[in-house]
Amino acid sequence: MKYFPLLVIILFTSLGLSQTSDSIYHYRLLSKDDNFTISEQISFAKKAIKFSIETNQDTTILVSKKRLSYLYILNQNYNDLKLINFENLSLSKKLRDTASIANANYCLGYSYSQNHKSDSAYYYYYNAVKLYDKLNDHKNQAAVLVNMANIQETERDYIGAQNNVIRAISLFDKLPKDNYNLDTLWSLYNTLGIISGELQQYDNSIDYHNKALKNNSGITDININFFNQIYSKINIASTYRKKKDYNNAIEKYNNILQDNRLRSKDPSSYAYVINDLAYSMFLRGKDSNKKIEKLYRQAFNLSDSILDKNIKMTVSLNFSAYFQSTNQLDSAAYYSAIAYNSGKDLKDYKTILKALLQRSKIEKGEPSKEYLFEYIKLNDSLLLAERAVRNKFMKIDFETAEIKEENQQMSRQRLWLIIISIGLLGVLFFLYVIKTQREKNKELLFERQQQKTNEEIYNLMLSQQDKIDEARSLEKNRISKDIHDGILGKLFGVRLSLDGLNLSTTIEATQKRSVYITELKNIEEEIRKVSHELNSDFIGKSGYLDIVKTLVDSQMTAYDISYKLDIQEGINWDALDNKIKIHVYRILQETMQNTYKHAKATVVDISFHLNDNNNLILSVSDNGEGFDLQKAKKGIGLKNIDSRMQEINGKLIIDSIISKGTKITISVPILEN
Repeated sequence: MKYFPLLVIILFTSLGLSQTSDSIYHYRLLSKDDNFTISEQISFAKKAIKFSIETNQDTTILVSKKRLSYLYILNQNYNDLKLINFENLSLSKKLRDTASIANANYCLGYSYSQNHKSDSAYYYYYNAVKLYDKLNDHKNQAAVLVNMANIQETERDYIGAQNNVIRAISLFDKLPKDNYNLDTLWSLYNTLGIISGELQQYDNSIDYHNKALKNNSGITDININFFNQIYSKINIASTYRKKKDYNNAIEKYNNILQDNRLRSKDPSSYAYVINDLAYSMFLRGKDSNKKIEKLYRQAFNLSDSILDKNIKMTVSLNFSAYFQSTNQLDSAAYYSAIAYNSGKDLKDYKTILKALLQRSKIEKGEPSKEYLFEYIKLNDSLLLAERAVRNKFMKIDFETAEIKEENQQMSRQRLWLIIISIGLLGVLFFLYVIKTQREKNKELLFERQQQKTNEEIYNLMLSQQDKIDEARSLEKNRISKDIHDGILGKLFGVRLSLDGLNLSTTIEATQKRSVYITELKNIEEEIRKVSHELNSDFIGKSGYLDIVKTLVDSQMTAYDISYKLDIQEGINWDALDNKIKIHVYRILQETMQNTYKHAKATVVDISFHLNDNNNLILSVSDNGEGFDLQKAKKGIGLKNIDSRMQEINGKLIIDSIISKGTKITISVPILEN
């Protein structure tokens, strides 16, 4: 029962989370239900965000906010769209979600473009393009490039726009030819046609519009197909007019008007076609003014009735030019004023310029100069603004290219650094292998030398043992001969004499037996003497000690060094393990070598004894120069001594005082054979 409260908390927490998730899912579904108005869908999306925030899960919050962003686009809430996508951008970066970062940049670019902030829109579009390229999302990348091209075309950066459109086309050509992709391709070729027209490349413009029509022919959606076809035909007719091929232009416009669906389905385009037909006829100069004026009035009245300010503005400007040419200056001024005011309302500076230029031609005297001066002033400011915007576009492109170049340079430097590092590591590894191999070779050579030295010492000990065994054998033979030839002969003679006397009981025989008994006593003494000689191991005491004494004497005498050798009695050298005897011999040899090579000693004391723990102690002290134990480096000699001490589990102690001498002591546990 102790765990019951905790289980209740966990249960209710789980139920709470489940209910929150259900609420999020519920409101998201409602926000996608087209049976509700956009405002209601926005309200549902906000509730989904509210419940998402309660989960403290950034991914869930981001998904809900992206839905609200989409609804803001549908509802044309561009300021709200900008704010929500700044939040989405921050959240996406936190999650390192590249696709969502790209989407947020796309939406921010769109919100700025709708608010006519071209430079900011271009900046965020540019970021989106780079991210979609990184994600290999060609569809969205191309869609953003289309928007960038539209901005550049509006700002009269035609070359930049053309480049981005061509990039977009190359991406869309790789995608399946569904309605969306074909519609986008139509839009791209249509944009290329418009750009080429602005660059006065009219033949290219017509080719691109025909390619747009070709892509449009594959679209199965009737409405999309219809409108795209109409717009392409209008653009082709308009290009012929700009090319001053008025006959072809008029023919194309008349063909468009043959489609009875146009007026009902797209009255704005219908009004535009009538206006441009009248304008082409006006420019051709062969048609009656009455017919032209009738078409202009029809276009103006239609645009006014459908409240299309853009078409009304365009018609008014053309109508004004017509009235000016017929010297109806009041009507010309009236319609130019409408075009001017509409241009200001719509912030269409091209139309404002044309209207100002038109008014300067209509008016006379000072008013004409004022309109012309205003035209020049506005035109100059627009040129500066356009140049500034283009410069910003170029700056964004340049800085990005510069960053890209820097990144490539860094990548190249990083690659070279890696290559050099790998090379250095390879060289170091090679040197390490060589060094290790050399050290191993040195160790092997040292071990071989040690083995050879040990074998020499062992052979020397065997040779010494052979000499001892030979001496013992000779001594036994001598004693055997003495017993056989001397003592046994005497015993045999005494025994024979006593056997002869045992048969006689005379006094003389008794006296002779007494003499022979005395002889037997003498023989007993001889036997005791021989026995004593057998028990005395005078030969066994030599051997290993003789080798040691010979070593010490030969070394010290050769270098004219006084020495004292003290060996404790009672050490059973024969019982010592041969390995210990060999290493002790070599350590003694190495120590004496260090004494006369480095210490410059004149007196050396050497002693062997056993301590209380039954350890063999070798001590070698001299009156040499001594050395500083803290500063001195271990030479080969000391390293060899250390190595040998490890072999026999011994301990090494070095005491040294500068100018007073050095004492080396080793302690070795005795291992008996």
